[in-house]
Amino acid sequence: MAEPARSASDDHDVRLTARAAGFARRGQPWFYADDLLVGAALPPRLLRVRDEEGRDLGLGVTGASKLALRLCGPWPGDGVPDREAFCRARLDAAISQRAGLLGPEDGARIVHGEGDWLPGLVVDRYGAVLVLQATSAWVESSLDAIVPFLVDRLAAESVVARNDVPARKHEGLAEEVRLLHGKRVEAAPFVEQGLRLEARPFTGHKTGYYLDQRPARALVRALAKGRRVLDLFSYQGGFALSALAGGATSALAIDQSEAALAAAQAGATRNGLAGLAVRAADAFDAVRELRERKERFDLVVLDPPAFAKSRREVEGAERGYRDLNRQALRLLAPNGFLVTCTCSHHVDGARFQEIARQAAAGLPFRVALRQRLGAGPDHPALLTHPEGEYLKTLLLQRLDP
Repeated sequence: MAEPARSASDDHDVRLTARAAGFARRGQPWFYADDLLVGAALPPRLLRVRDEEGRDLGLGVTGASKLALRLCGPWPGDGVPDREAFCRARLDAAISQRAGLLGPEDGARIVHGEGDWLPGLVVDRYGAVLVLQATSAWVESSLDAIVPFLVDRLAAESVVARNDVPARKHEGLAEEVRLLHGKRVEAAPFVEQGLRLEARPFTGHKTGYYLDQRPARALVRALAKGRRVLDLFSYQGGFALSALAGGATSALAIDQSEAALAAAQAGATRNGLAGLAVRAADAFDAVRELRERKERFDLVVLDPPAFAKSRREVEGAERGYRDLNRQALRLLAPNGFLVTCTCSHHVDGARFQEIARQAAAGLPFRVALRQRLGAGPDHPALLTHPEGEYLKTLLLQRLDP
């Protein structure tokens, strides 16, 4: 049953301190218990946010973790809408902004948390299958308003909750994977740049595929013609398949998961692509073995998992990135390209570029920075919320006379 709209005079308001209100006006979306002047964070709920003098700052949702309040953007009037009205408006706006990516077989991120004023919610679409992650208690309690709208609006045949992420622990939520609507689908087909791909909603990485790397895969495809390609940490071979579709003479996909490599081979067969080789190996070991054998590649893709999942891990992560990038650069043929990535949001873009510079220092050839990329437009990152800009990609080129 829908909750009635509440007036500003009841207990569904929260006031920020003067300092916190200033940050809110400048676009900061996250606040902690010390930032709250009046109003309780618990239980998690949608409420009206005000400054120290009662002036409106829009809506927010409270949480059960150290992160006490997340802003949800402006809302007309002076009260608090019911969950159905709020979710319907925000979801409809997010879907409308991605209209060009919503063909019946497309894959796209439909909701990207703070970027869509729906903090704590991610929704990815793979054709007729939706996969969501809820990392806030309020979103979890509102799935009965969110899922029916998505099913109706996007004609979804299946909705899966991939809530097996550690971030849920901070809100007292269980890590789980479950079917929320429709039938269980092990492989969800979708199309990207004409390639027929498959996400694994229940068992794959993230929500089943790496939709955020669409721009980098397009870049690899554009660069690949006539080149020999190495795809490190390949998962299901998205970069390798894109390279072969772009005319690469060969592509070697290396990953520790034999199941992921089998999916890469199936993808090559499905798309009629020849030239794919796979190898189950640790990438750190593989790059050294390839170098010892004096192998060279015209295009190397280095897309490792997040090495720094907390600030405590940053120093070790930087060593790992530096070592891998140096080894990958040494595998380049003359004038070859390296597409190198990090998805560690604790390593920002400037720092990652510095790591790449350190990796290139002292090599017997020059290295040029050709391009910087991030996630696609369906993953909007707010300038005032750098934590949302987690994916950084650099295109480097070995320069030879």
